[in-house]
Amino acid sequence: MKQLTTYLLLFCIAFAFAQKPKVWLISDGGDNINDPDDISAVASYILMSNHFDTRAIVMASTVHPWNKDTADQGKWATETYGIAYAKDLPNLNKYIGGFQKSFRFMESSVKGIGENFQWKKPYNLKNFPSVLALYKELEKIKGTLNILCYGPLTEQAILVSYCKRLGRTDLLNKIRFISHWTSSNFHVGTLKNPEHVHNCFGDPIACDYIKKMALNGDFEFYEAGGIGQYGVVEGGQKGKAYFDQFLESNLGTIFREGKFNKNRVDDSDSATYWALLGNHGVSLNDMANNGLNYPEVEKRNEKAFALHANDMRNELLRRSNAAAGFDPNAIKIDIMVPEHGMADPHAWVENDTLWFICGHDKSWEPEGSFPMDRWEIWSSTDLRTFKYHNSIEPKDLYIGDKPNCWAGDITKRNGKYYWFFSNRNIDTGVAVADKIDGDYKDLLGKPLLPKDIVPEHPYDPEIFEAEDGQYHIIFGVGKYYMTTLSEDMKSLESEPKHVPIKYKDGREFNSEDKPTLFKRDNKYYLVFGSRYAMSNNLYGPYTFEGAFLDGGHTSFFDWHDQKYVLQENHDICAFYRGASLKPVFFNEDGTVRIPKNDRWYPGPGRPFKFENSTMGWKALRGSNIYLNDGILSGKISEPKALIQSAPWLFTNFEGISKITIKIKNSSYANHLKLSVYSRNMDQNFWQNATEPVDWSTQKWVSVPISSNDTEYKTYTIPISKFKKINEKLMQIAIQPAVNTYNGTWEIDEIIIE
Repeated sequence: MKQLTTYLLLFCIAFAFAQKPKVWLISDGGDNINDPDDISAVASYILMSNHFDTRAIVMASTVHPWNKDTADQGKWATETYGIAYAKDLPNLNKYIGGFQKSFRFMESSVKGIGENFQWKKPYNLKNFPSVLALYKELEKIKGTLNILCYGPLTEQAILVSYCKRLGRTDLLNKIRFISHWTSSNFHVGTLKNPEHVHNCFGDPIACDYIKKMALNGDFEFYEAGGIGQYGVVEGGQKGKAYFDQFLESNLGTIFREGKFNKNRVDDSDSATYWALLGNHGVSLNDMANNGLNYPEVEKRNEKAFALHANDMRNELLRRSNAAAGFDPNAIKIDIMVPEHGMADPHAWVENDTLWFICGHDKSWEPEGSFPMDRWEIWSSTDLRTFKYHNSIEPKDLYIGDKPNCWAGDITKRNGKYYWFFSNRNIDTGVAVADKIDGDYKDLLGKPLLPKDIVPEHPYDPEIFEAEDGQYHIIFGVGKYYMTTLSEDMKSLESEPKHVPIKYKDGREFNSEDKPTLFKRDNKYYLVFGSRYAMSNNLYGPYTFEGAFLDGGHTSFFDWHDQKYVLQENHDICAFYRGASLKPVFFNEDGTVRIPKNDRWYPGPGRPFKFENSTMGWKALRGSNIYLNDGILSGKISEPKALIQSAPWLFTNFEGISKITIKIKNSSYANHLKLSVYSRNMDQNFWQNATEPVDWSTQKWVSVPISSNDTEYKTYTIPISKFKKINEKLMQIAIQPAVNTYNGTWEIDEIIIE
């Protein structure tokens, strides 16, 4: 029976590979060989290679004599791509599947030979081992062999010439060339001379020969033109921060470092395999099969690839992350409920439903620090959509009608649900309900943890249920304290004990507020904001490990064998927050693994997209403010019209270099003005500066703009224009149209980056 199962498994694998397009890839790139874009393009192909049955990857297919004495490029490819692939393969097959065991890499036989293809030369393939290998592959296979052409066509021309001389039309009929940029009507090449492109400059005779034989119908030849460069590469994402995310995996690192210039990775040859896949806007059906590259076809395909370029890049990134061991199916939500003031999320999973209770920020323009007027109860059955159920009001608890609804935690014991809550940073109480969505009643009518129970402020509780059934409560700020709860959850079984956290050198570590706890593989994790510590014992001592995922207060839960965290963010500002949902990954030693794409939403920087409302923006004078189809808009009524963002943006200025404004000015004004307010984090940072900014005392930068626009214009203001910039960006203000009494303005976006 076991032997039969093995046979069936092998049959299924063989059948699956038989259904995949067979590919032979020929690249003119390599180690110090030609343009390094091929290095990136081969890496990206390998990341996508589970869609293909790859028979060989040939490197350095270029006749330029200066490449003759370079190192063996087949060996280099094996040591570069082959080793990287072997390291990434287990995770690729774990999370995506269908990747072959290894690749056959070889050096091209035409590397550095110093002569172009010759029409009448009787080539002997014994002198061209890579071409002979391709010839033998054609003899062996049934059906079509897709030959991806990343460079000049010398090797391909030798193959075709040899087959024609021997009358092997049967082999020619199996050939499907898919070629990158051996013709273009618009890019380097022209409508008059489309063949005047770099990959034909490498061997113009071979290029001419192949194109003529394709026109004769001897084989299929699909010309991609410049659509890889100007569709995929130029149409996709830009920026070092985006492409640095690929550095998580071995193959992703080769892709990222192969050719990164002009603020993006260049793997333009990838157009060949994307067209073969045919699921991102362009397929082989969208090209002529005889080598012709019609101008209207090239232009259409370029636009189609550009429309899908972001998705193509994101798919590569998904695979790179999978290769690095990050489950690509793990769910990540930057902002769970936008523009709602959702803070301090606390998770509870029951019956395949995530429940979470969070505090609600009262206003994005608070009169004091962190006024929170209620707790809200939400749920989700898919971690993507979220449903509001009920609220817990402070007036129904001993707190009274005060906006003191700070962090807490939810747990269940003996069939009842207990909500442990902070009365601001004063003390901690507990409420009880028969159902998780309430209604909750004050269990004691007074604090469970009164303000004098420990030397620190006894607030921000976390409940930990141990394997022995005991429930423990940890709380505090600076120093944490923990004790065991009684069976009825109304009292403590012992005096709270200090939970020590130490640096690895033994020095005492002082933490911040809101501790959270979870256990994994016999290790206890104590997390506080974006830092954490670990211990072998629940009560410590804990060893400080360093950075956790970037964000505010946390709450952990398990969902379908994946650890997740709910983490506070600064959706509108630091006083009108939101919640993010992130998967948590671990290194082999149990420490937390931080993905390169981790961020404290909405950072890095601060983008204003106005997708939902005008929340976080107001007019101070000279204009009204309203939202019009996702556009922040206003009508001017006086020359010094002024609008401002929410206060307390709390955005790090480190790494920020510019502010970009996309605006349509429908007035006679020819300038706008911009001001920023920033602060350093001093001892009284959180206690001060909730008062309105006096913008007349701030530095204003004047920006020339066009008048009476019919379309949006983008203006960039370097941060260097502002003489004094402190640690934290707190607020910005704009005079959208200076010195005009009427007209309108429309701002599509403001990007601080």
